[in-house]
Amino acid sequence: MWNIIIISSDSLVAVCLLLLAVASLMKRGYKNPINRLFSTASVLSTFLLITMDISNQAWLPDQFVLYDMHVLFAVSFAAIFMFVKLIARLANDPKFNLLIKNVSWPLWIICAVGATPLVITRAYVSNNTYIPDFGPLIWPYILGIVFMIGLVAYGMIHGLRYAKGLAKRQLISTGLGLLISLIIVILLGLVIPLLTNSFSTVNFSTFPFMILVFSLYYGVVRYHLFDIRLATVRTLTYVLSLSVLVGLYFGLAAIVSKTFKGVSLSINQGPISLVVILVLLLIFQPVKLLFDRLTNSIFYRDYYKSDEFFARFNQILTSTTDMRTLLERASVEISTTVKSEQAFFFINTFNEHYITSGTTRHSQLPKDDALKLQEVYSRKKGVIVAPMLAEDDPVRHLMLKHGIELMMPLFQSDVVGYLCLGLHQTSHYTTRDIKVLRTIADESIVAIHNTLSVEEVKKSNLRLRQMDQAKDEFVSIAGHELRTPMTIIRGSVSLLEREQLGPVNDKQKQILDNMNRNTKALIDLVNDMLDLSKLESDKLQLSFSNTSLNQLVKESIEKIRLLYEEKGVKLTYSGVHVKVKTDPDKFERILLNLLSNAYKFTDAGGSVTITSTINSDDNTAMVCVTDTGVGIPAEAMGILFKRFSQVDNYLHRQSSGTGLGLAICKELIEKLDGRIWAKSQVGEGSSFYFTMPIAIQQEVAGAATAAISSGQTVLNAA
Repeated sequence: MWNIIIISSDSLVAVCLLLLAVASLMKRGYKNPINRLFSTASVLSTFLLITMDISNQAWLPDQFVLYDMHVLFAVSFAAIFMFVKLIARLANDPKFNLLIKNVSWPLWIICAVGATPLVITRAYVSNNTYIPDFGPLIWPYILGIVFMIGLVAYGMIHGLRYAKGLAKRQLISTGLGLLISLIIVILLGLVIPLLTNSFSTVNFSTFPFMILVFSLYYGVVRYHLFDIRLATVRTLTYVLSLSVLVGLYFGLAAIVSKTFKGVSLSINQGPISLVVILVLLLIFQPVKLLFDRLTNSIFYRDYYKSDEFFARFNQILTSTTDMRTLLERASVEISTTVKSEQAFFFINTFNEHYITSGTTRHSQLPKDDALKLQEVYSRKKGVIVAPMLAEDDPVRHLMLKHGIELMMPLFQSDVVGYLCLGLHQTSHYTTRDIKVLRTIADESIVAIHNTLSVEEVKKSNLRLRQMDQAKDEFVSIAGHELRTPMTIIRGSVSLLEREQLGPVNDKQKQILDNMNRNTKALIDLVNDMLDLSKLESDKLQLSFSNTSLNQLVKESIEKIRLLYEEKGVKLTYSGVHVKVKTDPDKFERILLNLLSNAYKFTDAGGSVTITSTINSDDNTAMVCVTDTGVGIPAEAMGILFKRFSQVDNYLHRQSSGTGLGLAICKELIEKLDGRIWAKSQVGEGSSFYFTMPIAIQQEVAGAATAAISSGQTVLNAA
């Protein structure tokens, strides 16, 4: 019975090792030195198990078993040495690899000696078991095995100092399982028999190989030891399912045999055997599903739902327009989802600079290294995974230097930047991970471009504000510097016109009049520019007070009266007695501007009328300036209050100007909590209306009328 159990156990271990060896060599896996070493060690271990089982068969001839033991000892030594070299590869330590190279030839000599009578001289049967007689070199052979076990331990300890991430986990998984199984095998198969001269423990010496098989499968599935994760998990599922079914069958066989004397389950036992087989077939699928869930929970703990990840990632891309915040949030989401130790973006900006941002304490990729990688991408143009590159590839060393396992370029017409992922926390980056990352790459590029554009607009706006501020300062300084000499020139011209410096002829008077008029226009232009600059920078100071509307209008009329008299335009005012809340100086500026415009566009003999009324609905006073001038075309009304806009009247412009007067009036009135509008018809004149808030609600006490015509002023009060 024990013999059947031992053979069954060894067969299961051998099949698992051979399946793993074959799977590791598939899909060009044979090009990887680690895969070749493991396949060799697995085949040798299978021969070890076969020869071990043969040596336990007492019915075989003595000489045949002796040859079998020679093969057993040589194959055992070679298998252990192959596993030692596998550990050296996983440790990836140059000093340890050099040590293995230097001790290889003595170990191979000991391996060859193991196949000679110097280690096993003869084999004989005792208590239904073959017992070997050891030769004179058995202890050097054992010391060689102990030395190799020490090499495994040394390789693990020394390699763990330098290995990181996935390589470190692979080394722990494989090396620990190998070390434990080797120690138990050597104790049960060699040390205890030699020390006690009892070979009863030899029968159990193959069981520890199950520890090795489990650690290898765990390393493959969990830590990407040979990149055959899916196949291994499914194989393990089926092996476990079939093992349970076989166990159930033999269990039922034992129960039936004990319950019904003389009845056993066999193919010839028709109805009973058929029922048991049907039961086993019915429970196979539930058992398989059970082991599917079990293996997935163990080996696929890093599984994630791509749809949910896409939804979260898209929400992040639309949550902010700040570049660093966007990259940080995106990196944290990617790192959390795909189980990366770090994640960061390296983005080229418009001005040939770059920005890097990602998870906390991510690697800082120098620009020189980024340019080297960009040169590689110009040739490969694909995702680069460091472990997939050749060991002597400079790109692999460059990536591992910064703790980067995967780099993906972000392409549009050119390389926008890179997404860099650190070492995988639990396993490796699968093809599914890479597909998911490629899917989000296009969306990331669009979001990054949008963010870069927004930041560029922000920078442009900042530059414009700085330029605008510089312009305001220039206008203010230039205005003050220009106004002083213009005032002096105008004063000098006025002295000459009044002949205070001597007589002036008619031609000279005409020139002086022209100079005076143009100097005044230039001063008005400077004043308009200064006012506009103050309005734009919100530096215009307002001084509100409750002032009589009639008084404000009359004071403005007095300042422009002479112009109207000289041109022969009648100016009249009719209004209500009311106080308005306004800035008197700014009110005067507004009204004089409107009166100046009416004066310019009204021919001699025409009239300009000022009226004021009260609107009780919104508690405002409305002032209207109406002229009998040329009027304004309907298509020009839309630009009337815009800066630097002038209205073309028929075939020529009726007067010169900067186009700032009405724009300044509009902004001043709005600052004073009023509003302005106009009505006009070509050939019939124009009316300009503006409102001012009333200081205190009043009743109309009367009306005042002022008439100015040919130098006469009439004021009637009711």
